[in-house]
Amino acid sequence: MKINLVEVDTPMFKEFTMMGEPDFDLLKEKKTVRISLNNNTKTRISTSMQFGKYCVKINFQAEGIKTHEEIGYSMFSGERTTSHYFVRSKKQDLNVYKEYIKKVIEEVIVKIFKIELDEITIELEAKSF
Repeated sequence: MKINLVEVDTPMFKEFTMMGEPDFDLLKEKKTVRISLNNNTKTRISTSMQFGKYCVKINFQAEGIKTHEEIGYSMFSGERTTSHYFVRSKKQDLNVYKEYIKKVIEEVIVKIFKIELDEITIELEAKSF
């Protein structure tokens, strides 16, 4: 799968459906996902993926990239959750974050969603990095 990554401005407003179902037909048609990041702490970055009105956190491990594991509980299900936040440092700058995003998106699309796409475009809201 070919992955195109473009940096975009953060919109003033975002719309999504809480606990919504992903629209895989929209993903197959548009072949675009939007990535937003939030500073969880000074050095840890939480990552969210959105397409259509579906939004989900994608804090996964990626081979060769340092992440911080944090265990918590879902306030909706009461089940234990594990997040792997990207660790920002001198060695792990925006370019490494972009590689992290590419690896995580490929994992989510192919292994979790089980969708085969020839290419996908990632719109990265990286101004707050």
